[in-house]
Amino acid sequence: MRSLKVLIAESDRLLQKLYSDIVINDSSLTLTKCVSTGSQMFDAMRCVCVDLVLLDLFMDDFNAVRDLDELRKLFPHTDFIVLSSGERPEIVRKALCAGVFDFLVKPFSFDRLRATLRNYQIYYHSLTDRTKPWQQDDLDALLAMKGRDSLLSDDYSVPKGIQLKCLNEVEGFLKSRRDSFSAQEVGNELGISRSTARRYLEFLTTSERVVVEYAYRKIGRPEKRYRIPTI
Repeated sequence: MRSLKVLIAESDRLLQKLYSDIVINDSSLTLTKCVSTGSQMFDAMRCVCVDLVLLDLFMDDFNAVRDLDELRKLFPHTDFIVLSSGERPEIVRKALCAGVFDFLVKPFSFDRLRATLRNYQIYYHSLTDRTKPWQQDDLDALLAMKGRDSLLSDDYSVPKGIQLKCLNEVEGFLKSRRDSFSAQEVGNELGISRSTARRYLEFLTTSERVVVEYAYRKIGRPEKRYRIPTI
């Protein structure tokens, strides 16, 4: 999967640096540029096609009520995560109605931002890389990543029943081995139950970050085995 291009549009230079460090330290993301004003953001987006903008709504030369619509019109394939104040409810409502992926109210924890970026990557690749028909359960899990409950709690990161830490451990284990494993084997390695391992593996399969293979046996049903897709 290709690295996703990220633009940071933030008026505070210190926050620019802090956000930049988080993006740069994620090998699945590429930082294209940091800007401080609305006009700089529009200019940068006209020059380089980006997948995601980390957006402060209260920059100089940016009117959120007017310019959010303009961003959507000019850059329909770019997504936005708002990192901004929640003091003006009409601005928050405008951002949500404009379809931003998430809205993080300052001050927020950087773990919350990392979780949101992780969710966005799963969401993006699930939509763009999928080749098989969607089922309702698949869409429910995907749309939960954009659930507005994420405004209410720093603990929200992935759909109900899925914890980001365990999800990362399961995916990280498969990435480190580059082989296929059953749910039982993953559970044994990580110290979790077979049913828990299967739930996380199936979630990763739904988002197409993991693929399933079937090991056929002489007796009984074939065994499901999970591995990271070959690039």
